[in-house]
Amino acid sequence: MPSTPLPVVLATLALRRRLKQFADRLVPPQIAMLDLGEGVGGVQVAATIAELGIADVLAGGPMTAQQIAARLDCDAETTHRLLRGAVACGLCTMNRRTGVVTLTRTGAVLRSDHPASLRAWMRYKGMRSTVDAWGGLAESVRSGRSSFEMVHGMSVWEWYAQHPDEERVFASTMRQATEISARAIARVYPWPKDAVVCDVAGGIGTLLSTVVAESGGTLRGVLVDSAGMIAEAEHFLADRGVADRIDCVEGDIFRAVNATADVYLLKDVLHDWDDERCRKILAAVAASMPSGAKLVVAEYLQERHRPNPFSPLLDLHTLTQRDGGRLRSEAELSALFTDVGLRTTGRRFSVVPHDLVEAEKI
Repeated sequence: MPSTPLPVVLATLALRRRLKQFADRLVPPQIAMLDLGEGVGGVQVAATIAELGIADVLAGGPMTAQQIAARLDCDAETTHRLLRGAVACGLCTMNRRTGVVTLTRTGAVLRSDHPASLRAWMRYKGMRSTVDAWGGLAESVRSGRSSFEMVHGMSVWEWYAQHPDEERVFASTMRQATEISARAIARVYPWPKDAVVCDVAGGIGTLLSTVVAESGGTLRGVLVDSAGMIAEAEHFLADRGVADRIDCVEGDIFRAVNATADVYLLKDVLHDWDDERCRKILAAVAASMPSGAKLVVAEYLQERHRPNPFSPLLDLHTLTQRDGGRLRSEAELSALFTDVGLRTTGRRFSVVPHDLVEAEKI
């Protein structure tokens, strides 16, 4: 992914939104609202392109809907209708004479082999359990509770335990999202020489393996996660060629990290939880931190009274899908740190689309 500075990306997105708002002023307000209402269709179009593997088929070159349908055993006419929708969403172009379809730069991100692939992310966004929870947003606003739990009768984590196919899609989503920013994170933060870096709830080691590999041999790592993740991580780290430099440790982020390091990482963890459980996670990390150790939290920051072009809708996603999840400002993160005996160092680093906030023991 291009290493465009995060402030530049946010400014560009803001300009994009303002141009859209200006264009809305050129049509009757009811037309602008009708167009906004079709946004749910755009998510489903992209999700269906991802689910069916249409972008993978088009990776070989332009094709007609009939050719795509034959490759995927789909109905030709409805495939053509889907692709017209994809044109409207900017995912592909269609030759007006022949109907031949070509992926756009944006649509190409739905390919499985794209270096910044978001195929799993869009499959996750289009899953019925995700969509149904979004449908409960009004009740979330009324009650302050996660609509996922109200709609499905259980937390998202309990749901995934009972629906392993969806759990695999979600896990792939998290790994793809981490792959996109991993190299930038590895390069932007000034890792201490010969340090040990501990990635807490680091999954199979997607980020940690990149940090260790990018260090040129000066860093070692400790990966902390559940037993199932650790078992999967051992094969992944071996394939990445860093298994001899990363120790895998089973841990519980709410109770004990069980790892000693110079730098601790928490990426995309805190926004899944309410303040109480965030304090438990941070307290578990703090209890393992030796004197002089640092904690680096990678999150999507959202200042309370300054909606940025990227975070507000993601914040509502955490409201509907997670257990009290929310995006926080730097001040709100600092308050959580203080509650468990940590404090921010004042150092903050930005990579698309995250901010890295550094903390230390008081």
